[in-house]
Amino acid sequence: MDKYMSPNPVSDGYIALSHKDKEIYVVWAGTRRIRSIVVDSMFVFEDFSPDVPGATVHAGFAESTNAVYPHILKNIRAASTSYPDYKIVFIGHSLGGASAVLSALRFAKENEYAKDMVRVWTFGEPRVGNRAFAEYYTQLLGNQTYRITYKGDIVPHVPPWQVLGYQHHPLEIHIINKDGDFYVCQNTVREDLDGAYRWPTIDTGVSDHIDYFGKPDITRFDPLIEW
Repeated sequence: MDKYMSPNPVSDGYIALSHKDKEIYVVWAGTRRIRSIVVDSMFVFEDFSPDVPGATVHAGFAESTNAVYPHILKNIRAASTSYPDYKIVFIGHSLGGASAVLSALRFAKENEYAKDMVRVWTFGEPRVGNRAFAEYYTQLLGNQTYRITYKGDIVPHVPPWQVLGYQHHPLEIHIINKDGDFYVCQNTVREDLDGAYRWPTIDTGVSDHIDYFGKPDITRFDPLIEW
């Protein structure tokens, strides 16, 4: 349907329709460029919204998402006008997972009439904001969100909560091995010790981040795909 790209920092992806499933997809690409990795490492908080006191989010994630959000919103509204019964599914991997969460929450917050049509799927999502943000997100979209983590993927462990106060939102589904065995975590803001958090940070790494389900990262085929 359309593609989008944020010039600085880099966030890109596409919007698509599935008439079979009656869904509008807002798909965010993961961290694929050096510039994005630099953004990922900027652990500075900024306020999420004046009407959500105390809620703060990763400044780099917010800047990257907000740069293209108006373009995305225009296309979502156009698609929803044509297909009002279609669900709106936000999907993202890595940095794209953070952008999926932020864009879905902003859409649900600003379009209350469509909130129940929103679904969110993320894979290897980093922590996006503090506890107040996670609680607010859970209040609006907690029952419509599936945060997938895989084995020793390092990205769900950053930014660190111990020092900076970042906190994940539910619902985490932790994939235990390449056979696809999984554990559905407790549906609370407090991170489940049997989910991704079971892995000490020292035992995590990048390999499990780019090979979810034992499948190669789609970005290895960039020359064949236009985002």
